[in-house]
Amino acid sequence: MFALLWVEYAMNGLADVYIAASPEERERIAAGVEALNARLRTDPSDEGESREGGGRITFPPLLAVGFHVSEDERVVQVRGVRRYGR
Repeated sequence: MFALLWVEYAMNGLADVYIAASPEERERIAAGVEALNARLRTDPSDEGESREGGGRITFPPLLAVGFHVSEDERVVQVRGVRRYGR
């Protein structure tokens, strides 16, 4: 199991996307983030795509989420969120 930390910048990005979304989109976003959080806590290195510098990116419904995994410390840090897709 990994500890999951959302940095303030990522939380603010998620809030901005959520506020601008329609009610139907908000439901999709909320369900997608809940499922993503569960995956990041259990097997984060298998989630999404790797990026330069040790980062990763994944695409839950309507979002692009950037995160970093520290295997040694067993910590996942979500570092950025933006709107992506339809």
